[in-house]
Amino acid sequence: MGEKSEELYGWTGKILRVDLGGEIVEEETAKYTPDFIGGRGFAAKIAWDEIPPGVTPFDPRNPLMFFTGPLTGTMAPFSGRTTVSSLSPQAHPHEWFTRAGMGGHWGPELKYAGYDGLVVTGKAERPVYLWIHDEKVAVREANDLWGLGTYETQQRLMARHGKDVKIVTIGQAGENLSRIAVINTETEAAAGQGGFGAVMGSKNLKAIAVRGTGGVRVARPEEFLERCTLITEEARYPNCWPRQPKLNPQMVAKYGQRFWACTQQCTARCRLSRYYTKVPSVVGEGVHSGQLHCVSPLFRGIKEGFYNWDLGFEAGFEVSRFANDYGLNHWDILLGLIPWLMACKEAGLLEHLDGLPIDLDDPHFWLALLKKMAYREGIGDALAGGGRRAAALLGLGEEFSDPVYAAWGYAGHWDGHGDHVNHIIFPFWLVTGLQWAMDSRDPLSSGHGYTALVMGWSPIRVPEDGLTWEEIMAVGEKVYGTTQATDPRSGYEAKAIPAVWHGHRSVLKDSLTVDDTIFPRTASKTTADHVARAGGMEGPTFEYHLFTSATGLEMSLEEFDWAAERIFNLERAVLVRNHGRSRETDETVISYLEREENWVNPFLGERQSLDRQKFLRLMDEYYELRGWDRGSGRPTRDKLDALDLGEVADELGEHGLLP
Repeated sequence: MGEKSEELYGWTGKILRVDLGGEIVEEETAKYTPDFIGGRGFAAKIAWDEIPPGVTPFDPRNPLMFFTGPLTGTMAPFSGRTTVSSLSPQAHPHEWFTRAGMGGHWGPELKYAGYDGLVVTGKAERPVYLWIHDEKVAVREANDLWGLGTYETQQRLMARHGKDVKIVTIGQAGENLSRIAVINTETEAAAGQGGFGAVMGSKNLKAIAVRGTGGVRVARPEEFLERCTLITEEARYPNCWPRQPKLNPQMVAKYGQRFWACTQQCTARCRLSRYYTKVPSVVGEGVHSGQLHCVSPLFRGIKEGFYNWDLGFEAGFEVSRFANDYGLNHWDILLGLIPWLMACKEAGLLEHLDGLPIDLDDPHFWLALLKKMAYREGIGDALAGGGRRAAALLGLGEEFSDPVYAAWGYAGHWDGHGDHVNHIIFPFWLVTGLQWAMDSRDPLSSGHGYTALVMGWSPIRVPEDGLTWEEIMAVGEKVYGTTQATDPRSGYEAKAIPAVWHGHRSVLKDSLTVDDTIFPRTASKTTADHVARAGGMEGPTFEYHLFTSATGLEMSLEEFDWAAERIFNLERAVLVRNHGRSRETDETVISYLEREENWVNPFLGERQSLDRQKFLRLMDEYYELRGWDRGSGRPTRDKLDALDLGEVADELGEHGLLP
């Protein structure tokens, strides 16, 4: 690894630890740097050290961790996210350790207050919130906030502590331990997957308000500024949308539509994020304002296929706002629970919810459904577990749940099967299939890089503004070492390579922390070979160059990638020790992928399904590339020793868990 400097740059140097049933202490960040980078890496180290087997998500001993990275709070382009990690109530059938990402401005504010991260343990006797003002930390009563939605909670705390305060909070869903409860900040930025809002609720922690007046020092300011400028210019808009998005003039005039950055230092005009200032209420009175981001525009429906309803924009916006206010997971509701509910209705298994007719064209039905889930009323008690658990708890339509839930309790995402929103064809979903098999949650939280290249730049998605398949294959050869990794006619060849590569990039993005849809930079229309570059820096190395300029560490690119691999293996070791993770566990995703794909590869002319034997051999290749044992799917002692994780290998050996 790079040599530690006596003075930390990029990091503030302190981590805040709050035991809600005990003391508040500070810990030196240097204990974890630079070996674990930040964000996801810090959380993995603490999980290994401090979460013993047998701890469950709602156990007071379960740490709820909020970590920034060395680029958070700096002017690094597209930086500023926060990684939230804990044992997951949403995960199924294993409630294991995983993570979520959160945009907005809360993470940078935490650093300006002097902390690289926050670790919360214990349980308060009554509702509380944390108030962090620079290095002054207090646990305050929140009886007056308990029972409020996320919007009013933020408004009251801003009235109390000032408009500049940054807040993360839970709604009623988190208070009532819904397993799909989120942690919200601002209008829609949230730690969505994982059910971490319920972990927060189990600790009687309503909110965390932060005000910081400090800053973040970087080691080489002039070099850092130059690199930030060059990378900002190259990455003007997200990787997977080469076409510059535009606002809709009618929506601007009628609803005050404008672009909205979901991360502090984002300058991209993202196709996925819009802010609206004057949307009339359909069910209630007055007007609503707020953001539509990622999957939330789907609340209105599209009147076709799995999403065969149409609320209209205004009602869809209002329903989305209520889901935010209650603190409920949009992805699970829209990509999992609702498709399952519709299938149950069409099969005649479920016509009403506690006497309420199921009518997705009626916004009153949606608001009643969300309220039942947030307060766990009637059938909402089961639905609050998410669609995967609801089917099992109710003993109803499990055959309809299976096709939309890929693995680990999470609805499909860029896998070509359950997710009917994101267009991906065979053979490219083999890569995302491997990512699903090896992760502890929906792997596309920070793993869009591969799909962004092969589909986002493809003639299928952007025939006029993208690249030809030959150009995409050439980029694939440069990035992955072979054209087979991005060839639409390649079948099962060379798909383990990008699965491993993007697994490491996912770790880096969640640890630094930077935006997922921007990084890693791979393709470009401004270079002769269509590989992204800026100022002599290769696109896939942008994060490395920002990191070394900010921290001043003399670390090679190989050492940087080694750190990502180290974190990935440590996460795997946590799951092996605490939950018996093995190849047998990984293979449970196969039955989901054996269903016929949703779209057709134009070169093949017909829909494809997974070939089990070929995929098993592909898993062999993946394990070999990782240096894991093919039979058990577990890291070997040689691999752990090579990653300077010898103590981890020793402990796994003591439990008989080494191959």
